[in-house]
Amino acid sequence: MKLAFHSFDVVQWIQPHRIIGELNLPIQFISTDSRNLLGGKEGCFVALKGHFRSGEQFIEAAYQKNVRVFICSQIPALIHPDAVYLIVEQPLKALQVIASMHRKTISCPVVAIAGKNGKTTVKEWVYELIKSKFHVVRSPKSYNSQLGVPLSLLELTTDTTMGLIEVGISMPGELKALEELIKPTHAIVTSFFPNESSLNEELLRFLASIPNAYAGESHAMLPQHVTLLDQQAANPELKNVVFTDQVSIKSATIAIGFSKQLVHDSAFILEQVSTLRRLALRLETFNGKNNTIVVNDTYNLDLEALKYSLDYLSSFDRTRPHCIYVGLDANSLWMKPQLEELIQPYNPTHVFIDLPESLPHAIPEGAVVLIKGTRKASMERFAARLRQKQHQTKLEINLSALRNNLVQFKNLLGSDVKLLAMVKAQSYGSGLEHLAGFLEAQGVDYLGVAYTSEGVALRQHGIQLPILVLNPDPESYLDCIEFALEPTIFTFNQLDLFIRILIESDIERYPIHVEVDTGMRRLGFEPSEIKSLLEVCQAQPEVFIKGIFTHFVESEETSSRSFSLSQIQRFEDVISLVKKQTNHEILCHMANSEGIVNFPEAHFNMVRLGLGMFGLTTSRLRSTLESVLAWRSVVSQVKYVPKGESVSYSRSFIASEEMKIAIIPLGYADGFSRSLSNGVGGVWINNRWCATVGRVCMDMLMVDVSELDEVCEGDEVVIFDSLTRLEQFASQQHTIAYEVMTSISDRVHRVYIHE
Repeated sequence: MKLAFHSFDVVQWIQPHRIIGELNLPIQFISTDSRNLLGGKEGCFVALKGHFRSGEQFIEAAYQKNVRVFICSQIPALIHPDAVYLIVEQPLKALQVIASMHRKTISCPVVAIAGKNGKTTVKEWVYELIKSKFHVVRSPKSYNSQLGVPLSLLELTTDTTMGLIEVGISMPGELKALEELIKPTHAIVTSFFPNESSLNEELLRFLASIPNAYAGESHAMLPQHVTLLDQQAANPELKNVVFTDQVSIKSATIAIGFSKQLVHDSAFILEQVSTLRRLALRLETFNGKNNTIVVNDTYNLDLEALKYSLDYLSSFDRTRPHCIYVGLDANSLWMKPQLEELIQPYNPTHVFIDLPESLPHAIPEGAVVLIKGTRKASMERFAARLRQKQHQTKLEINLSALRNNLVQFKNLLGSDVKLLAMVKAQSYGSGLEHLAGFLEAQGVDYLGVAYTSEGVALRQHGIQLPILVLNPDPESYLDCIEFALEPTIFTFNQLDLFIRILIESDIERYPIHVEVDTGMRRLGFEPSEIKSLLEVCQAQPEVFIKGIFTHFVESEETSSRSFSLSQIQRFEDVISLVKKQTNHEILCHMANSEGIVNFPEAHFNMVRLGLGMFGLTTSRLRSTLESVLAWRSVVSQVKYVPKGESVSYSRSFIASEEMKIAIIPLGYADGFSRSLSNGVGGVWINNRWCATVGRVCMDMLMVDVSELDEVCEGDEVVIFDSLTRLEQFASQQHTIAYEVMTSISDRVHRVYIHE
């Protein structure tokens, strides 16, 4: 969130009873969690009071991350002279006041989504359905509390055209207070409480107070002006919903019905519905150990949600055993009789309802397993145990670090500069679909791929962002059209063929991107050919030039910038010519990760970010970037090798004395190059460097652990876990980190970490 506050403003709003420091600092972001701070001196940290610990103890950590404005309930032990400390009675109340003042600057429609169940799912699905029509800002995750709502409101910007704010309710009066904060223009109540009349009264009052009000189910006291969204079950859009369980159908009906009210384009909504996907922990279904099917529905536990889960379970093959595992905590054991009564008519093969420590270890072969539980029971851990065993070697992708790196680069860009994230080569080895989905959620503007097949895979995974294909095979042009991909054109023959296909398909004004060769001597039109290109495109209504780009030959920091500056000038000349001959905005981009930092004059109105997302750069920005990747394995076996014995194939290594070796389930089929044999490369065990012994095999390698006092089976092995170690690993192979990343085999399990 990029705000435009000043410490003077905040003081006027929250009226602190004491001020320490000079009130001369701007505020562009507000955080309540020091772990999520990404740096930058224009931040404010709100030290909230908790039941078990206070935010005051994290003020110093926030300061070390360059935050300089603090809102807290007591004077910190350590005062920094360049910081401002605003002392208030209730930091949470202060945060709410700030959010309320920020809301007054937002003029776009804001939708408040309340109800007993389905709030987060409806919010996320409305977002998926309308995001290409609006600049949507939505509550992160399930931020719907007295804390979550103000944090969500602070995400809204003056560029936002639609806000989706989730609102929780657990006691009378709570919804009213949050409504006053949000000041919604629209309201949705997804569901009512079966036996909570006071809370239902809150929901009904909420609907009555807002003119544009919608309900996901009927109620005897529903205000007359409220539109019922559950009356649309016959809508044709529902045929494209990929779910069959009633809880998902209901949420989809609400999301579709409301989205149609906003967009007024049924055909458009129909196209988007197939992109809807389940949220994590909500009827998440996967293949488990022993040929099982696991339904992970551990997000919450109440009778209504359980009934929907049971209905979903009953849709599976009854020749398989149906097993139900419900985890309770000490405060929810009273529910057990009610749960048993609800489950009994479904005739499951096995039922477990108890504290998680009593869970069985054995699961019937081929069973369909439903896992539910209270949040405190943490039944998602049980679900994780049931996943099919993966290759012991894994590549960890730290998404929190990636988010930090994105922010660092975004901070260098003007507000009118778009960000294209490159995800070619499986997002540099990190997983195409998952990384693309994450980047889409982070608000990047474009995705870039090398080949059409990569773009098709993204569309099939539900990615909606514009996708630029850098090197489309002419034989794949029909796929580009079918999946709304934007091809790069770099020869007249390509252009002619693509226009012919568009004519045959009766399509006009299809977006293309033009590559210009300003010195790379690779693909692209010569600058002298651009005038002829424009004449062809102006004569053919089938295409329009949406973007034009070129590549730096050397964007790194060098003693000589003359060649790069000459490239920029050539590209600017081309842009000038294109703009004279066209009457629409053209996306112009040249800067890659290094270019973003070293050549701000080449930002134009879009930049391309690739390896920089992963922290790999030689620029001055490196010190603020974090390592995203960590490649790890385990020790499979430890053994002793007598003097004179050989290790591995071809007897290329003979032990000069008795030694101890560890065998690692990692080989050249995983991306650990054979060139690293016989001590050229190695790994880290217990933070000690261990050189390879003998030839690296296809599926395993051996390393010398003679100097390690304690090493045993199962010990962690690190190939690299930092930018420095990654680059060292690459240099041992006389290559670059890029090649290492893209060479890691698909059989290496990718693990995505949120810290």
